[in-house]
Formats: sequence, C-alpha cells, structure tokens
Amino acid sequence: MSGPVVVLFAVLIVLAVVLVWSIARRRPAALPDRVAPVISAARRRALTAVACAFVVFLAGVVAAVTMPALLGWPLAAAPLVAVAAALLLYASTPARTVPVAAHQPRAAALRYRSWWTVAPRRWLYACLEIVVVFVAIVVFCGMTAQADEQGRSRSIRFESALEASEVSPYPGWFYGVPALIGLIVLMAATVIALHRIAATVALPAPEEADADIQWRRASAAVVVRLVSGAVLFSGGGIALIAGGGVRRAMLESTPTLWAIVGDVLVIVGVVFLVLSVVCVALAALTAFTIGEKISRMPEPVR
Repeated sequence: MSGPVVVLFAVLIVLAVVLVWSIARRRPAALPDRVAPVISAARRRALTAVACAFVVFLAGVVAAVTMPALLGWPLAAAPLVAVAAALLLYASTPARTVPVAAHQPRAAALRYRSWWTVAPRRWLYACLEIVVVFVAIVVFCGMTAQADEQGRSRSIRFESALEASEVSPYPGWFYGVPALIGLIVLMAATVIALHRIAATVALPAPEEADADIQWRRASAAVVVRLVSGAVLFSGGGIALIAGGGVRRAMLESTPTLWAIVGDVLVIVGVVFLVLSVVCVALAALTAFTIGEKISRMPEPVR
C-alpha cells in the first residue's frame, strides 16, 4: 500500500510544478535593460536545475520499476541523487555578468558573501532540521531491520514463544545505506551550488545593489527548497514504508509501543510527502519568478 502512495505523491509533485508553470508563464515581467541578461540567465539556470532534477528522478523510478532484481533500492536515493545532479549542473553553468567598458569603473557595494550567508536563513535551518530527522529515521530503520533469506537488511521480524511474523520490504540498511550516500552527495552539491551563487560577480553599479541581492536570494531559495523537497520525499517514503511494515508484522503479543512507533512513522511519512510537494512547488514558483521584484524597481537615472 505504501509503495503506490509514494508514487502518487511523485505524480502530485509533477502536477504541482505544471500548475505553477501554467500560472507563472501568464505574467511575464519586463526587466531593466542593464540587468535583464543577468536576471534572465539566473532564471534559466534555476529552471534548468528543476527540470534536470525531474529527469534524473524519473530515470531512477524507471530503473527501479524495470529492474526487479534491484528490489527497489534506487527509489530510496533517487530524489537525493536527482537534486544533487541538478545542483552540480547549476554550479557548472557559466555565470552571466554585466559588461563594463574599460573607462568605466566598477563601483559595486562591498559585502561579504558565502554559501552560508547567501541562503535564506529560516529555510536553511529548516532544511538542516529535516536532514537530522531523515538521518534519525534511516538509522532507526536500519537498527530495527532483520536480514532476509539472502542476508540483506530489508525485513522486520517479530516473534514470540509460539509464533513469528516477518514482513519485507522494510527500509533497513539495504535501502538506508544508498539513501545516506545520496544525502552526503546532495549536501556537498548544495554547498557547491550556494557557493556558486555567492561567488558570482556582483552587478557593477551601487544603485543595482538591491537587484543583485534579490536575484541571489531568489536563486538560493530555489536551491534550498529543492533540497528540502528531495530530503522530505525520500524520508517520507522510507518512514511510510517502515510504519506500514511494522503494523503488518506485529503479533498480538508484540508490545503496544511498537504500534505507536508504526503509527508515528506513518504520520511522519505522510506529512513529509505532503511537505515535499509544497517545497518543490515553491522552488519551481521561485525559479519562474526570479527578477519579478526587480522589474517593479524604477530604472536608475544616469
């Protein structure tokens, strides 16, 4: 039951992004001529990253469905690896800068920027908290899993003096290790992408400082929201499958605490999956609307 639910939420994410695209494309905004190339390039990079994440994620889903011998483990890491690949593509895209004539000095505001300062602080803290919960879920599932007949950590077992019950698949280390590796790769790609945003040459005029800050904040928001959505989706799927497995494997003699654990995992899984739809939709909406606030700013008089 939980497997189809995860697929359903994946479809909801696709539909949410399509809906965001249909809304955002109806309101094109005119940008000041001087900064238009930079803002347009930032928007294209962000949208390309979102599209790349979807393509890689779908490839992971296809691999899991068409290769039964893999026992579905690509799904555990597919969202994480997909966004990591998208962010690495984003970071490798050449920056667009405003050309400055040789006789014109650059007078941009001097402001310290790093991958940590460029990201929206609340979203960054929320993302870190999500990562901590994700790791806790994966470790818990790995510690409570049992080896199946082939010695793979992908089942959960309860037994008493008279009977025993075993359910598989269960997200033990067979699925947890790829998920943790995918998380490490994703965290590294996140730092690289945010550093790419922070290190891009600033717009050259002091009156363009606000525009410079706005495109960086919007681009960093796309990165952090996309990362949050990936971790939420992967963690939600793992928690949902684990909770369902616990509930199905329980015996009448199994302590009530396990029923509570199973229910909590199911609830956390559903909440995480719902929030993943929200995060990815917000990332796509932000990517579509990079530069919208700048378009409302009057062009500086020279």
